[in-house]
Amino acid sequence: MTDHADKTSLAAKRILLIRPQRQDDQLIAMLEDNGAEVTHRPVMTVRAVVESQEQESQKIKDQILELDNFHKAIVVSGNAAELSLEWIDKYWPMLPVGIDYFAVGERTAELLKQGGIDALHPSGRQNSEELLKLEQLQELENQRIIIFRGVGGREILGETLIERGARVEYCELYRRVIDTEQLALARQQQTDCLIAHSGELIEAMGERDEGGEARVTADTAVVVPSERVAAIARDLGYRQVFSAENALPKSMLAAVYKAIN
Repeated sequence: MTDHADKTSLAAKRILLIRPQRQDDQLIAMLEDNGAEVTHRPVMTVRAVVESQEQESQKIKDQILELDNFHKAIVVSGNAAELSLEWIDKYWPMLPVGIDYFAVGERTAELLKQGGIDALHPSGRQNSEELLKLEQLQELENQRIIIFRGVGGREILGETLIERGARVEYCELYRRVIDTEQLALARQQQTDCLIAHSGELIEAMGERDEGGEARVTADTAVVVPSERVAAIARDLGYRQVFSAENALPKSMLAAVYKAIN
């Protein structure tokens, strides 16, 4: 159930969702509950670092075994939460003590909670910039911080923590890989509203032609979770870009209503 009184106001509206597959996608359920016709084209897949990848997995193992020597741990995404919990459970029968945990968003914090970890997270907009405003991340002289993320994530979080005196390590648990087949299908899809949860996803949809210009359907309404991603969409040529308060399903749904109605 949503806060919207008219649950059919998205009836027959074609919504294209392009984020990676999830077992329980609340946003899809909420959109369909409100009458939308949802097409999910996961143009990006998440591939975990596994033990057969010896060099990378050994680095993760070494960092996990040393977890009790870190003052703080930051988890940047739901994928990072699920995978970090798997690695910690493998080598720590009981959670190490004395570590302060942080999550970039509410969903990530909820996943950590399911694994027995209480993590602080920002309210309102949920991104690295808001996380960095927390009082507990201001004075960090000589503190060791580990950031659980995917390979090649945004650098603003680590760079800012280093400026505040912290010693930062990245524990990179997965890769994001563009699925060219799904991407081609997504580009062919007729839609009233495109939902893109990250800059990487909207950039993939705006592939540039030989002249360097992005190929987009400029009048397609686009819903994104932040002003940072909205700026990327506008740079690609999208003219109707709507930024949600954050990436939570309820906020994204509200932005879809603004985009379509």
